[in-house]
Amino acid sequence: MKTGRMNLYLGALVMMVAGFGGFALGKTMDQYFANGYAQIPLWRYLIKAGHTHGMPFGLINIVFGLVIARLTCSDRIKRFASALTAVAILLPLGVCLRGLTEGAMFAEVLTGLGGFSLIAACLLLVIGLAKSKAGTLAGA
Repeated sequence: MKTGRMNLYLGALVMMVAGFGGFALGKTMDQYFANGYAQIPLWRYLIKAGHTHGMPFGLINIVFGLVIARLTCSDRIKRFASALTAVAILLPLGVCLRGLTEGAMFAEVLTGLGGFSLIAACLLLVIGLAKSKAGTLAGA
């Protein structure tokens, strides 16, 4: 595996969608501040949480896409870690879907799958780094 191109594209796409979502949330927020700060309904809070999780999860995919090519571990570990990092996007997507469906619990499956995928991807990244030349990135 030479590059983490899929993670780079996915990360950039997720950051753009989360950014536009943030603009939409910001433009429609005034009505909830009329009587004080804590007047945001649960569904809107969940969409806001999906936005705030989407940005770093997109960035995680971009960073992983840049790092994956420098690891000297096997291509199999790289492919699994790349796929798990991409699946981790389900966490902010699930949170956002739960908000859009006004609290429906089916989306918790997505958030759990995304969270566990991120943990597994980080574990594989650590394993890949440990298998690299004495714990350093090749060419760095």
